[in-house]
This record gives sequence, structure tokens and C-alpha cells, in this order.
Amino acid sequence: MEVIEHRPSAAAPALDRSAWRRRLRWLEDALQRPGVALLILLGSLLLTTLAWAATRQAALDDARQRFERHADDLHHRIARRLAACETVLRSGAALWAATTEVSRHDWQRYAETVPPGRHCPGLQGLGVARRLAPQALAAAGREPPARAPMTPPPGPAGETEQQAAIVHLEALGHGLPAAIGADLLADATQRAAMLRAHHTGRAALSGIVTLAQADGRAPQPGLVLFEPILRPAMGGAAPTPWGWVFAALQVDGLMQGIVGAEPDSDTTTTTAAAAAAAAATAATATMRLRIHDGAAGAPASAFYRWPPPAPGTAPGTAATQPGAATWAPGMAGVAPGELQRPLVLAGRRWTVVYEGMADAAAARLWPSNLVAAGGLAIDLLLFWSLAALARRKREFERQVTLRSAEAQARLSWLTAVSALSPDAVLVFERSGADSLHRLVFTNPAFSQWFGLGPEDLLGLSEAAVDEWLAGLAADGAEPMSALASGEASVTLAGPPRRQLQRGMREADWQRVYYFRDVTHESEVEQLKNEFLTTAAHELRTPLASVYGFAELLAGARVAEHQRQRAAEVVFRQAGVLKHLVDELLDLARIDSRRGRDFASERIDLNPVALAACESLLHPGQPARVQLLPAAAPVWTDGDAAKLQQVLVNVLGNGLKYSAAPAVVTLSILTARHEARDWALLRVVDQGIGMTEAQCARAFDRFYRADPSGHVLGAGLGLAIVHEIVALHHGRVLLHSTPGAGTQVTIWLPLAPAGASAASPATGPGTGPGSNAIAHPATSAAPASA
Repeated sequence: MEVIEHRPSAAAPALDRSAWRRRLRWLEDALQRPGVALLILLGSLLLTTLAWAATRQAALDDARQRFERHADDLHHRIARRLAACETVLRSGAALWAATTEVSRHDWQRYAETVPPGRHCPGLQGLGVARRLAPQALAAAGREPPARAPMTPPPGPAGETEQQAAIVHLEALGHGLPAAIGADLLADATQRAAMLRAHHTGRAALSGIVTLAQADGRAPQPGLVLFEPILRPAMGGAAPTPWGWVFAALQVDGLMQGIVGAEPDSDTTTTTAAAAAAAAATAATATMRLRIHDGAAGAPASAFYRWPPPAPGTAPGTAATQPGAATWAPGMAGVAPGELQRPLVLAGRRWTVVYEGMADAAAARLWPSNLVAAGGLAIDLLLFWSLAALARRKREFERQVTLRSAEAQARLSWLTAVSALSPDAVLVFERSGADSLHRLVFTNPAFSQWFGLGPEDLLGLSEAAVDEWLAGLAADGAEPMSALASGEASVTLAGPPRRQLQRGMREADWQRVYYFRDVTHESEVEQLKNEFLTTAAHELRTPLASVYGFAELLAGARVAEHQRQRAAEVVFRQAGVLKHLVDELLDLARIDSRRGRDFASERIDLNPVALAACESLLHPGQPARVQLLPAAAPVWTDGDAAKLQQVLVNVLGNGLKYSAAPAVVTLSILTARHEARDWALLRVVDQGIGMTEAQCARAFDRFYRADPSGHVLGAGLGLAIVHEIVALHHGRVLLHSTPGAGTQVTIWLPLAPAGASAASPATGPGTGPGSNAIAHPATSAAPASA
């Protein structure tokens, strides 16, 4: 069968969009489940923490790199400053080496060319010390000054007896007190540096010394830088040491400009130098600095610290001047830490210790702190939003569940009503897309009758459903009209064959088609018509005889013997009419009252069978009925008169269809079948028998196996037998073979109080569970008691 229309199918892009919508709907549902907001909050907090840690670590790494760059810059600046001082001394040494004698005026003029603020901040004096033997110093009218005990480094023989008298000394800045003639070798610290310069021929820096101040100020820690003066010898020999040019350097002044502010006295500083100094000042504002002579030790062993200690603070403490940056030991994880760098200046080894400031490092952590604060705020807002959405969703779902429960209850009621409805229902609804009415609902009755499930038809238009239904019409029936035509009669091929009456109701967007099963009404109407036709036919024959002979009797010229014969015919046909009317009344009474007029009682079937046999005896004629009663009473519950009528009808049929002098046998038996005891009344004749098709209709009303009319009867006897036995909860089984006779077995429930030992029944197919009307068995032999 070709279907003229199929359900509308969506295009591929629509399917893709639908799939994406399903995925998004799944994501939305997942995000709004209980506990998901908390999980998202924990996940976002974890991500925020990781982002904060990453940015914090990046800031700390950047601070560390800056700290190391600043430390390298300060390291190089210190080295360059000492190198500048070496350059100044090297120039002075060259002046002495180039001339035989340098006057004080010449030396003073040279010292004036060295501005301490530009080349060598902290320079307090620039002098010359000549190497002399003790005798030369005494000849000059001076006594050798007292010398502190010292252990000079090893050198050539006679070095320990040398003297280094100051011959020129120009005070710079605050200046040094006059010290002309003083022996510099008398101090162990200076002696070690001077001998190192003498041995190496290069500048040498002394350890920490105390520098006296000419203006009465407190002595200051300082350094002395020595440059050897080598004069050429005659004859191309190696230069001979003549003395030393030395510079007295005050430590705080030397570091000025490298850390802290640039010296105020220098008014010729270039823009680049000022920028470098500003960068150095900014760098030292973010770190602590201390310098140790030799290896690094405790902070108290440093000869220089930045920031400088506050006034009145014991050396080595961490107190600083007011306004200086603070060192926070508790923020060791924030500050870049400590960095130690060795520094060799003019043969002297220093250790510079750089310590990062926690305040400076913490100042660079604001991006990570901002990330943490912003992330936390966003996480909390996200959590609040998701929690609020989840609450709204739960409330919405609760409302939807409540409404769905109400709708489901109504739908259950409607479904139950539609499922219990004996009528088939189709509901169409008009769609806005194509203005066609499409099927949206079918009930179980429709699926059962038409054999079409909802999955076959839902979504189809009326025309498509008409195409489906057209193929279900019964052969030979009028073609099924379209649904839109309204009321109509429909005949389904089945099985079973059904006669339906179709109706339609329409309201707004819906159309409802309902099919009412009128098969029973049609069959009843057909049976009534057949009954009336058959009854009229059966009544017409005897009535015609009665009417004709009565008319003959009414004539005046009828011979006596004709009158007698006509009266006999009228009497006989009147008996036929009476018998036919009685049977019709019996059937009508049984159909209307359904056994309510039966006199049910506990009866023995032996006397009932004997009475039925005796009612069929005719005086002067041999008995043709043989009764084989049971050896004991066979009890059952029922109406004795009705059961006697049953036996009379069955025996009468056997006598009518059996030629004389054939005998009809009635046997009374008992049997057990399907765990129940039964009483059997079996009638066996030797009549003409019936075919299988005739046996199938033997219990139909007005049906006669011999339609020739030679055997009197209306065809209602076995129909009455069937109805009476059915009202006694029994069965009637009929077995017949054409030309060999017929066997009718009546099964009745055996009463418990009167139950007796069951006698064996006949062979297979004779139990009451067989067809209640008849099952012919052409090979079955009659049973005898």
C-alpha cells in the first residue's frame, strides 16, 4: 500500500542545531544541579589561587631580577669609583716619575686639578710619601716616630728597616691635619698595602684605618690607596722605587653618590651622571648594603652599612635612620633575600652583602593581590549567581512537577476513559505551518480494531490516514469514504469482520472522529430478519393447509369421506402449528428470562431419563427407545422438566431420522474430566447422519439437516437443547457420520452429594472442554453403557 504522505523531516542544519541545543540543555541542566555551584566555586577558587600564585611568583622573580641587576650595578659603580681614584694616583705617580723634583707648589697645583666630588668623592687628602732609610730621616733632623708593633709581610732583606715619610700632603674637603714627616710604614695596615704596592708595582688599597679630622670633628673610618712611584734608573736598568702617592679616602664619602645622595660640592655633574646617580639612589632605596673587609661575617663586622645606623644605635643593629625603608624578617618569602658578591679593589678583597627590602618586594605584589581580590570577588559573584539560578530552577522544577503531576493526573483520567471507551477515537489538530489537520491521538480501541499503532499514524494528515484506512475495508463492501465526509458506515475485513458507524465532531483547531462498533446490532438485526423470514415460512406451510382444508369444509357439497379426511389434515397441521408456536415461545422465554423461571433442585437423572423414554411410546407400536440407566443414582442440580424436554428433543430427532425398526439408545454415565465429576446423557441413533458442515450448524435456529420436508419439524429442537444445557452449566457434544447415525452427549455437572464412582467415558474429544455446540467426529463409534 502506498502512503501518499510521510511525516515532515527536518533538514541537516536543523538537526545540527537540535543536537547543539541538546548539548547546551545538558550543560545547563548540569550547571544547575545541586552542589554544582559549590564545585564551580571550589574550582574557580583553585584557579584564582593558581593565578595569584603565578602572578605573585612572577612579581617575586621580577623583584629578584631587579634586585640582582641593582646589586650588579652598585658593584660596578664601586669598582669604577676606586678605579677613578687609582687613575688620580697613577697620574700623580707619573708626575713624580717624570721629574726629578716636584715642589710643594707643583703638588698643590696638581691636587687642585682633582675635584673630589667628580672623580673621587670622599677624598680627604692627596699626598706623597718618600722611601727613606732611618739614617736619612735622622740626617734630615727628625727622629723616627714610634711604630706600632706589626708583622710585615715577607720581602727583600732590609725592608723592615725602611721608613716612608710624608713629604707632601694636600688636604681636600674637610681636610686632614698636617702630618708632614710622619712614617706611614709605622702602621701595620698601611704598611701591608704599601709593601704590596711596592712588590706588584700597582696600586694597593689598605684596610680600614682611622682618619683624623683637621676641623676637630670625630675621626672617621677610611681607606688609604697607595700607588708606587718608580723612577727610571741609569743605564737602562729596572726602575727603582722612590716612594708612594697615596690618597686618604673617607668611607662614607667614598660611597656617596653610589648609595644615598650625590655630593653637594660637585656643581659640574653631567646629566648622564646625575641620571646614573638617581638610578643608584633608587636602587639603594630598595635594598640594604654592607661591606666587609675580607670574608663576610656578622653584620657588626661590616665597615660600611646602608642605610646608616640611626644616631645612638649600637653598631651591627638593624635600626635605621627615620624615613628609611625597613627590613621585615617575617617577610623572608617576599623579599628577594641576600646576595654576597666578592670585590677585589687594588689588591684588597672586599665582600659586599646586598639584602633586599621587603617593602620594595611587597610593593610589586599588588598585581597578584589584585588578581586574588578580583578573582575572589568574581568567584563569589559567580557562586551567588549559580546558586540563585539553581534555587530558581528548583522552584521552577517544583512548580513544573506540581503542574505536571496535575496534568498527568488529568491525562491519566483521560487515558483511562479513552482506554475504557468501547469506541475507537482519532483526534486531529490543525498545525499553523501548513494549515493541515494532523493526527495527534489514537486510543487503544482504534489500534485493536484497525491493527494500526500510534507510531504508524501520528503526525499524518487526514488524507494520509484515509490512504491507510482504505486498505482495511472488507472485500465486496462499499469503499471507505474520506474522513472529512463526516458520518459513514465502515466494514472492516478483520478477522473478525466488524461493522462500524463513523461520526465526527469539530471545535476550533481540533477534529475528533469516533467509530462505534455496531457489529452486534447488525447481527441481531440480521438474525431477527432471518428469524422472521424463517418463522413466516415455517408457519405459512401448515397455515396454508389449514386454510385450504377449512375452506373445503366450509363448502356445502363435500362428501363425507372428504370431510373426514379434511378434518384430519386440519387437526394434524394445527398440531404442527401448536408445536412450532410452543418451541418459539420456549426460545423466547429462555432468551428473555435466562433460566430465572427454572425450578432448580437436586435430582436423579435415572427417573428423568425413564420419563422421557415413556413419553415417546405409542400404544400398539413396538418400543424403539432403549434406556441403559446407571447402576446407582446420578445426581445433578437442575430443573427436571427442562432436562426431560432436552432428552425428549434429542430422542425425538433420533427417532425421526432413523428408519423403523431402528432403536435409539439412551445411556446414563459418569466421568471425571479436568479435575471435575460429570454426569453424561448419551443418545445414539442409527439415522441418516450428518456431514461436518451440517454438524457445525446443527444448533442454529430453524436449521434442518434434511431440507426435503419429508421429516416434520421446524429446526428449533437442538437450539432449545443447547440453551437449556448451557443454563445448567453443561455442554452438548455432537458426533455424526453420514449414513451411520449420530451420537449426542450431554455433559452436566455431577452434584457433590450424589457423586459416585466415575465410569469410563468414550475416547478422545468427548470432554466438556470441547466446543459447546458441536465437533463432528466421523470416525467415532457410539458408546454403550
